[in-house]
Amino acid sequence: MSIFKVKQWWSNDKLQNEETNEGYQNANCLKVDKFNSHSDSDCILVAEGTLLKIYKPNAEESSSQILLESQMNDVVLQIETGKFTGNCEDRQILVLHPQSYEIYHLKRKEGHVEAGDQNYLTTVIKHSFTRKADSLTCGPFGNIKTRDFICIQGLDGSLSFFDQDTFLFMCIFNDVIIPSPVCYIASCDSFVICKSTWLLEIYSYQQLREFSELTVRQNKKNIPQWVYNAGEEITRVQVIQTSNNFSSIVALGERHIYCFQDNGLMKYMIKFDFVPICFCAYLIGWYYEPGARLLIMVTSEDSKLYIYEGTTLLWSCSLISPAIAISRCFLKSLPGGLATLSVNGIVNVGYLGTEPDLNSTAPPMMNEVSDPEQVQKELETVEDSLRKMLNNNEDVNNSRSSIEQILKIKADVGKPVQNLFQEFANEKNEALHLLMCPVVLILTCEDPKLIQSLQVSYVCASPFSCSDSTICLDSVNGTEIIENQVFLTSEADISDTRVNILITATDSMGKIEVFNRQVLLPLSLYCTPIENGTEGRLKLRIQPNNACIEFSKIFTDFSEEELRKYGNTVTLAYRSTKQTITLKSEVDQYLVEADDFTEITAVLDHFLIKLIDHNIRMGVKDFRFNIKHDKEFVKQLIHKFLKCVETHAKERNKLKELEDEMNVLQKQFIVVQKRLLVQYGSLPPGDCDPLEFLMKDTHSRLITVVHEIINCKEAVCRAGSALSAVGNLIIYLLKQFTRDELKVTLIEEMLSLSSLYEDYQEWEEAVTQAMSYIINSVFKKTEKDKEKLAPVTEQGILSHINLKRFLKQLRMILDKMFTEIFENDDVDKETHTVTRIQELVEVI
Repeated sequence: MSIFKVKQWWSNDKLQNEETNEGYQNANCLKVDKFNSHSDSDCILVAEGTLLKIYKPNAEESSSQILLESQMNDVVLQIETGKFTGNCEDRQILVLHPQSYEIYHLKRKEGHVEAGDQNYLTTVIKHSFTRKADSLTCGPFGNIKTRDFICIQGLDGSLSFFDQDTFLFMCIFNDVIIPSPVCYIASCDSFVICKSTWLLEIYSYQQLREFSELTVRQNKKNIPQWVYNAGEEITRVQVIQTSNNFSSIVALGERHIYCFQDNGLMKYMIKFDFVPICFCAYLIGWYYEPGARLLIMVTSEDSKLYIYEGTTLLWSCSLISPAIAISRCFLKSLPGGLATLSVNGIVNVGYLGTEPDLNSTAPPMMNEVSDPEQVQKELETVEDSLRKMLNNNEDVNNSRSSIEQILKIKADVGKPVQNLFQEFANEKNEALHLLMCPVVLILTCEDPKLIQSLQVSYVCASPFSCSDSTICLDSVNGTEIIENQVFLTSEADISDTRVNILITATDSMGKIEVFNRQVLLPLSLYCTPIENGTEGRLKLRIQPNNACIEFSKIFTDFSEEELRKYGNTVTLAYRSTKQTITLKSEVDQYLVEADDFTEITAVLDHFLIKLIDHNIRMGVKDFRFNIKHDKEFVKQLIHKFLKCVETHAKERNKLKELEDEMNVLQKQFIVVQKRLLVQYGSLPPGDCDPLEFLMKDTHSRLITVVHEIINCKEAVCRAGSALSAVGNLIIYLLKQFTRDELKVTLIEEMLSLSSLYEDYQEWEEAVTQAMSYIINSVFKKTEKDKEKLAPVTEQGILSHINLKRFLKQLRMILDKMFTEIFENDDVDKETHTVTRIQELVEVI
């Protein structure tokens, strides 16, 4: 058998812009199909970004191979073709955008000469939806042969079904964390769905309808028709009809390819010794013929193409460039071609031939006779060279220490100092800008030649900010002292008083290592002692196993004279919010009082860290303490957290409405400007007074909305800080009392409170999917819980219905966690073992 290689048949066309060099291409953005307007040959549809191109390759070099280019209104995620309306015989083009899809007709208008033919797209349907889309599949769902239906998979793994521009129903799978391939099987009216748990499951269309949000409250269990555990991620799935009654399902994994019948029977499986990228299955002959052959083309990471029939490798060849999508095409002068889309955006059409001429200028290679002994000597020489290189590298590695041993890192904070730019601060924020805290990082390197470069990044939670977020050093001269300033920036609640310092070091060999250091900000930066105020309504009791210590020995940021005048009661006022928290020292316990939960988190965390540090410095061994709280305290804490979530969501909705209003006003302002210019330029000039009045009014409204947006963004950040403060207090209490550390870790990751930044406040969307997993996998579901876990509607996460459901699920998780704590406490009280050793986490 001769070796087959791909021959280039028509010139390549680069899709990416040469200036921007945008080379990434989506594998779903390559589609080959035939249309009535161009029935003599297949057309190739390709999209990049917002640009849609349609090609019709031909063998004539003089004629154009592109039919049209169309600029879409949004990024194109996928292209599909089918009959999506019942009143048209021609196939239509479906273009999927992140939050909408559009259906087009490809039409051709003939001219008087051949060069006068005009191709254009006409919009048939345009439909928008709220969930972010990932991919789609289409087909005659429900065995309706008149038209194709649409199934869109969202980024959260949900399946939304549409008929033309009508929403039908939605399905949500709790075990789908990220979107995976979904494909429709027309022969049995079913769907093959790849789960995040590496499972392939088959559901009928009727099952999915019953599993939709309209009937899930009837507690029906959705059991798949058959399941296969692949044990690896499934990257692509294709369904092809291979007989009158059956279809074949071909699934590509990370190292295998699987072929099933649609009834779950596995035909075969192939294990590759290469990394597959994409594949295309096709039939030679018609499916109703007994001699039809199923072939599968697979491309590899090293630019190879393999063609299999069953488990037998028929052909293999090299491609011009790595392909991320491949398909067959039937052209006018080429009955069977290969269309590939490369990583760098090149579309290539070729065919399998026995006379490759990929490089026609190269001289032909002759099979020269070689001496086996000479070849063996050359191999031994190469092996000796490699062995010497490896030995040299081992010697170099042994002689040189790791970066961690070479580079000594020490981080510390200084006392807050007066802000030199205080005079430029306004009166409203004078208290915030009054102090700045220096954060000092000392880097000592024994051999500076071994360090190529350093990058230091500072991360702190709002309302704290650093004067420099990133500092880069091209070299280290023995000892480097880096000083940065941390200060308050807004009147928000304080949730975390630590500064994380990330040091990224690159050695002379190019090896990169990242080190983390953490410093605790001094209490005097964000609090100041005041005269004792009123008694707080919220109380926490801290009971150590030894006598209480004076506050002057714990709060070393303040002078002893300043604290001793307050005696055993110290009231601290936050510089940012002006709220207060009171700490009282009794004989055998400390008492923490505050009016709100947001005031407890920062000071309580600082107090306990300093208390543990003092006992360790004094040589106290086996130091323990207990935090006492009752069920009413926990009930109010959960209620406060849910109110913070609700406030945060409402502020975000308000901000979105203002941003939408600004977009409308901006477009209106541009339209008025254009009309006004037309009026000015006309002869004679028209009446411009009405347009001038409208433009000035629009401009004033724009300024007002912009100021409202700025204020609303600050309100969203303040709400996020309050949410983070209360949430951190909940996590802190759970860590203190819960014995199941895994549950606490999962809930801490679910809440992801550290993801709230000034510019990123999309916290609710991040928590929703993880929360569904926690309830279904960590806690046992009851029949009542299933009602609360009904799939969300097509509306956004911040909609009224979905927000109520979101708050119910949050309450359910927190109630169950604290219920377990109180149940364990009741058991411990009976056995008199209510103790927990607090381990010290060193904070420099």
